[in-house]
Amino acid sequence: MKKSHGGYNNIGKAIIHTMIVLYGLSMVFLFYKQTGWSGGAVYESDLPVHIRMIIEDGWYYSLTAFVYQALYQIPFVLPDGAPFGNLAIAFFLGLCGTVSVYLTACLLRETQMTREERSLTAWHLLGGLLLNFVMPCYIRGIADGRYIGMESASIWHNSTYIVMKMAGLFCILYYGKLEKKYRQRISVAEWIIFTLLLSLCTAVKPSFLLVFAPVMAIFLLVDLIRRTPFQKVFVFGSTVFVPLLVVWFQNMILFGRETGNGWEIRPGYALSLHSAYPLLSAALSIFFPLALLLILLFISRRELLTERQFLGTWLMAVVGFLEVFLFTETGDRAGDGNFMWGYSFAILMIFVISLTKWAEMGKGILRKKGTQRCLPEIGAFVFSALVLLWHIYCGIYFYVHLLQGVSYYMWD
Repeated sequence: MKKSHGGYNNIGKAIIHTMIVLYGLSMVFLFYKQTGWSGGAVYESDLPVHIRMIIEDGWYYSLTAFVYQALYQIPFVLPDGAPFGNLAIAFFLGLCGTVSVYLTACLLRETQMTREERSLTAWHLLGGLLLNFVMPCYIRGIADGRYIGMESASIWHNSTYIVMKMAGLFCILYYGKLEKKYRQRISVAEWIIFTLLLSLCTAVKPSFLLVFAPVMAIFLLVDLIRRTPFQKVFVFGSTVFVPLLVVWFQNMILFGRETGNGWEIRPGYALSLHSAYPLLSAALSIFFPLALLLILLFISRRELLTERQFLGTWLMAVVGFLEVFLFTETGDRAGDGNFMWGYSFAILMIFVISLTKWAEMGKGILRKKGTQRCLPEIGAFVFSALVLLWHIYCGIYFYVHLLQGVSYYMWD
C-alpha cells in the first residue's frame, strides 16, 4: 500500500510540476506582452514604466533596476523590432513567479503541525500553485474592478512586487529555521545570510520589511519578557538593522524634496479610492482566511492563542492592513496606493496558514466515526471549501483575461 501510495504521489507530482512549468511559460508570454504597452487598456502594466525609469531616466528606484539595466545590455533585436532585453526581463519575471509557487509549497510543508515527509508532496505543490492564483471574492458593484478597490496577493502587473514576493518567501522560510534555534545559538554565517536576504528583499521593495519587522519585534519582546537572554534577542533582532538603512535610503529617493512626493496619515483614504464599500471589499478579499479564523476561534480558541505561526501570520496581516488604512502618499503618487504592497504579501501568508488549518480540520473530521462527527463542523468545513473555490475561480478568471490582453483594472 505504501508503494502504491508513493506511486500515485509521484504521478501527481509530475502532473503538477508540468502545470507549474506551463504557468511559468504563460507568465513569460504575459510579461513580454506587457513590456510593449504604451497606453490604453491592452496588456496594461507598470512594467514598461519600471523599465523606462532605469533605461531612459537612470532612476535606480529598486534593485530590479540593476537587473533590467544588465538585461538591456544584450545586443540583440527580436524579429518584431523589440529589444532582446524585453524578452529577457519577461523570462526573469516568469522565473520569479514560478519560484514563488515552489516556495509557497515549501511554506505549506513547513506550516504543517506534524510532518511525516520532508519532501514536497503533490498536495503541497498543488496548494502552492493554487495559492498563487487566489484573488478577492468578487461581487459586482462593491469595487471598481476585480482587483482595483480590492486587496490581493496575486498580482501580475507590478514587477517589483513579483520579485519582492519571491524574496519575501525566502525570508519567511529562513526566519522559520532561525526562530526555532536562536535561543540556543545562531552562527555568524546564518546571521549574515538572513541579513542579506532581508536586505535584498527590502532593496527590491521595502513593503515586506514594513509588515515583517514589527511582528518580529513583537515576538522578540515577548521572548525577552519570558526571560530569553537579552544578548540572544539582540543578535537575532539586529538582522533588521541593515535592511532599515536600506529603507532610509529608499525614502530619500522616493520622498526627497526634489520629487514633490511625500506621505501622510489619512485614515481610510487609500481604501476608499476605488470602492464605495471599503470594509466589505476588504472582507471579501480575505473571505476564506477570515471565515476560517472565525470558525476556528469558535471551535478551539485556546489552541489558536498559543500557536506562534498562526498568530504571526495574522499579526502581519493586521500590521499590513493598518498601514494601508492609515497612510497614503502625497504628490503625483497620491492615488497609487503604494502602502498596499506589504499587506498583499501578508494576505498570501494568511492564505497559507488557513489552507493548512483547513486541511487539518478535514483530517480531524475523517478520523471521527459515526455519531462523533459533528454536523456543524462538517458544514463549516464545506462552507469554507466553497469560499476557497470562489477565491480560486476569481483568480483563474482574472489571469486568463490578463493573458487575453484585458487591463488589470478589469471593469465588468
